[in-house]
Amino acid sequence: MSESSAQPPLTRTGIKPIALSLVIGAIGGGVLAILHIPLAWMLGPMIFNIAASVRGVPVLIPHSVRVAVLCVIGVFLGGSFSPELLLRARDWVFSLSLMVVFVPLITFVASEYFRRAAGFDRATSIFSGAPGTLTAMVIIGGESGADERMIALTQGLRVVFVVILMPMVVTAVLATAAHEGSVLPDGGPFNWGEAAWLCGAALCGYVVARVFKLPAAAMTGAMVASTALYLSGTVNYRPPDALLWLALWILGSAIGSRFSTVTAETFFRVSKHAVAATTIIICVSALFAFLASWLTNTPYLTALLSFTPGGVAEMCLIAIAFDVDPAFVAVHHLVRIAILITAVPFATRLLFPKTTTP
Repeated sequence: MSESSAQPPLTRTGIKPIALSLVIGAIGGGVLAILHIPLAWMLGPMIFNIAASVRGVPVLIPHSVRVAVLCVIGVFLGGSFSPELLLRARDWVFSLSLMVVFVPLITFVASEYFRRAAGFDRATSIFSGAPGTLTAMVIIGGESGADERMIALTQGLRVVFVVILMPMVVTAVLATAAHEGSVLPDGGPFNWGEAAWLCGAALCGYVVARVFKLPAAAMTGAMVASTALYLSGTVNYRPPDALLWLALWILGSAIGSRFSTVTAETFFRVSKHAVAATTIIICVSALFAFLASWLTNTPYLTALLSFTPGGVAEMCLIAIAFDVDPAFVAVHHLVRIAILITAVPFATRLLFPKTTTP
């Protein structure tokens, strides 16, 4: 279920669950689109793949495909940065500083729920309550003696519930669905040269981000590299919105297929606790979003998307699809993940000294 799990080779056997997941995702996206559900092409594939996976259907989206999708999202985010936006970046210091308090507080509150209400042991409750980085939490939690399957399940369900809820919240506040037209400035007709620049930048950015071990390396690297190209005037071309909807479809299918190793009984038993914990997390996020909005004069909805801890890519895609200040949202979620990745190893050595390696 974690991104680090072994994936089958891309043979006929390996391709079948991938194709099945995407077909199921396409059906789900089409059904929800007909019903005019917000962000149908991410929610539909996600929900339908979850239903299939807990019933034992062999669905799978490999990590390598997810990396490619994250690079695409990074390029879209790069196009959302502008010189005018960078002038406001100094105001973000106030809201970003709140993350230093928000991350440990939300981890404590959520972990206490899992420990007291769900009966998780101390280690499992802490890594289940941490707001993000499913793969890192599973790996480090396992090394600390926690139940890896419960961590993966609760972390995955948190992302699912947040991704289902937030498009509905955005739609209710804005009284609109996700944008039908381009959500970014018009870059003109297709340009082979500039498209090649963006592809090369995304690939190079990913490689560099991995070398420096940046959070969400594929998305972060592609975002930074493409931002440099746009701000320098090297490229003006923006990818078509069809590519955004393709990313939504694949990412939604990937989220849903994570539960393919979980039995239906375990899924529904843990789901009620995940819903309750996620509700608590969203309430705390709403409070911090209010403070961030007040400190930076940022629209409350933008701040709420920035502090609600769904997956980094998923929250950024929601911001892009609804054109809710994607750059602001992306930077705040990347800082949240950076704080977690930096703090967790130190906290683990302090809390579980006997189970961690030096």
